[in-house]
Amino acid sequence: MVIPTSAPSIDDEMEKEVVRALREEFFVGGESVEKFEEEFARYIGVDYAIAVSSGTDALVIALRALDICKEVITTPMSFVATAESIVLAGGKPRFADIRRDTWNIDPGEIRKSLSGEAQAIMPVHLYGLPADMKEIMEIAEDKNLHVIEDCAQVHGAEYDGKKVGSIGYIGCYSFYSTKNMTVAGNGGMIVTNDEKVAEFSKLLREHGGSNYSRYIGYNARMNTINAAFGRVQLRRLDKWIERRREIARLYYRGLKELQEVKLPVISDQHVYHLFVIEAKRRDELREYLRSKEIFCGVHYPVPIHLLDPYKVYACRYYPNAEYHAKTALSLPMYPELKDEDVKKVVEEIRGFYGE
Repeated sequence: MVIPTSAPSIDDEMEKEVVRALREEFFVGGESVEKFEEEFARYIGVDYAIAVSSGTDALVIALRALDICKEVITTPMSFVATAESIVLAGGKPRFADIRRDTWNIDPGEIRKSLSGEAQAIMPVHLYGLPADMKEIMEIAEDKNLHVIEDCAQVHGAEYDGKKVGSIGYIGCYSFYSTKNMTVAGNGGMIVTNDEKVAEFSKLLREHGGSNYSRYIGYNARMNTINAAFGRVQLRRLDKWIERRREIARLYYRGLKELQEVKLPVISDQHVYHLFVIEAKRRDELREYLRSKEIFCGVHYPVPIHLLDPYKVYACRYYPNAEYHAKTALSLPMYPELKDEDVKKVVEEIRGFYGE
């Protein structure tokens, strides 16, 4: 039986809500969108949530709302949308290397990357593990910088008792189909406690004010059926996180003795959007597992600073990010993954390395 890297969770209630929304609401910006915003804001513990059409739009609008037009410190180990959003908003990404243990942005490297042009820090909570927000917020306070959290992979995670996304000035979420929760397509959410940021974001997502446009904006509204689907997914999220943690524990037990494999950090904060390992002979292992109908991902094979449009923003060598890109492998991880499937993945990895 084929074991995919990820698989969306769909049930009867989600399908019924989509059909109901189709029949009873406007296709764009209907009542379900407002309810989704209210429920998501309450879940995260913030005053405002603004639904948009993608996680990338969320980042761009958040940057625009804070008038970020100079340098933003961020990680080279992320999906390209992180740096892309900074450029699209009129700013310049300035990269800081990742930590070898967590693979998140290194606060020490942030300090090294700071310049007089820096306006903000954009940490990415990679693979479902929160970045070191205590140190990042201390740096931001010391240098008078905004913090915009890229929460695309960390739905439901907490850091020091607070939901991730509520710690910085703004948090930005993606609901792309492979995330811990989705909206059956593209979608995103901006969360904040700042009323002015919230109101400005609402204007920007609708052409800067629609027929009474006050700013250059975007067509970035969320579709009603996406919101209706997302509302049900949000109610399932905590249960799914617990299942992801159970699967992670199974992987740990099966792989912890392998010298050829580096496992992710064990943490109660981790929500395991992905279960990523660093593996020797990564590409050979991936092809071997594929031959056994086990499909694994290589999510970021090239760090952002080595991609052609972003080489100009690299200001130094980022050895940890480059090493991770060459060795990282995403094992199957989704709530419906069965224990016996996890066991098969573990056995095949051990077999590949001669265990």
